[in-house]
Amino acid sequence: MSYGMSQLYFSIRTWATLALGLWMASMATAPLSAQESRSLAFSAGAFNFNKDPTVLEAGIEYRHPINVWKLAVAGGLTANVDGALYVFGGLRRDFKLGGPWLITPGFGIALYEKGDSKDLGGLVEFRSALEIGHQWPSRHRLAFAIYHLSNAGIHDLNPGSNSLILTYSLPLK
Repeated sequence: MSYGMSQLYFSIRTWATLALGLWMASMATAPLSAQESRSLAFSAGAFNFNKDPTVLEAGIEYRHPINVWKLAVAGGLTANVDGALYVFGGLRRDFKLGGPWLITPGFGIALYEKGDSKDLGGLVEFRSALEIGHQWPSRHRLAFAIYHLSNAGIHDLNPGSNSLILTYSLPLK
């Protein structure tokens, strides 16, 4: 049986998505940090906010602290109204700014399907983010985040995209 390019692309994308999903599921059994809790975050905002066309995006992200350098693993799914969809996994870390305020950088890898949205050059993309938020004693959090999604030049086309989002995170018991 011979594969065409579209079949090969679909096969690679399917296996990569399954591998990422299994990795994220395995993180659910990792030991918790004594000072942090698992959380689920919901986001909405502007995809490609600094260029035309800017479109609405929404996402969901699972966050799970680990006992290494106060890091948390994160994995999620984001989609925009033009049909782009990507799954991602990566690392993030909270830094206290004072009082209830936190700043959180993060970095991860994503699998991007453009739909009718912006062509970012290929399936594999990298996501770098910076979030500034307020966390209540109950560990609920409201934050603004900006992130950049691009392929770092591993594909011929690399226009990148910037998103500005509002995120609400709730702790999981």
